[in-house]
Amino acid sequence: MPTPSAALAKEPSPPSLMPLDLLQFVIDFQDHLAPKLDTYEQALYLYVFRHSRLLGKEEVTIGFKSSRLRLATGVGEGGKPMSENSVYKKLESLRAKHCITIIETTHKGRTFRLHLPNEIEGLIMPSVEALDEDIETMDFFNVPANRQALLERENRRCFYTLKPLTQENFIVEHIVSRPDGNNSYRNCVAATREANNKKGSMSAEDFLRRCFRDGFLNEAEFAERLKTLELVKAGHLKPCVSGLGSQL
Repeated sequence: MPTPSAALAKEPSPPSLMPLDLLQFVIDFQDHLAPKLDTYEQALYLYVFRHSRLLGKEEVTIGFKSSRLRLATGVGEGGKPMSENSVYKKLESLRAKHCITIIETTHKGRTFRLHLPNEIEGLIMPSVEALDEDIETMDFFNVPANRQALLERENRRCFYTLKPLTQENFIVEHIVSRPDGNNSYRNCVAATREANNKKGSMSAEDFLRRCFRDGFLNEAEFAERLKTLELVKAGHLKPCVSGLGSQL
């Protein structure tokens, strides 16, 4: 009888693929892929995984006429194994769900390339935390799509005077002027060119007071603008950087 070490030595040497993070695979499979697969699809996917990517193989050929006997059994007919017809139907559904690529069919079986959960497009969406981290590094002054996002955040009205914004009068304004201020969504607002020119190097708070004194804002609007200013600076009013409406 071969020793355990001898049995392990018979495993094929993995070719050069990206190292497999087995813990991450289990998490991604259970949390994201398994809920989209039925029981037989999961059994087939994991079987192909066991004989390919787990061993570092990019492709594997499997004859399911015999291999199906080593898969999970059903419960409808006393624990019988999956029929050949069911196997091929489920393999096709796995292909349609982009879990596997069927490369060819020969007398030895079918040759597959299995795709890990993080390789299936659209399966694992970025977390809210990751999106927040990305938005903190975005340029909202120079990038046209991000400028549009500020316009939508301000409901197409000047941040300071609440005047409607048009193609002719729209500009991105820095709450804290450069070089001290940056181009983040916390320091950029949509405003009119007129407001931008009048504000100059004045602080945003002082300029809002001037707008109130000059009659551009009433008392309620002035209080609301000051509160909104603090929310923007604190990062609580993130612009939507996807699914923007039509351009001005």
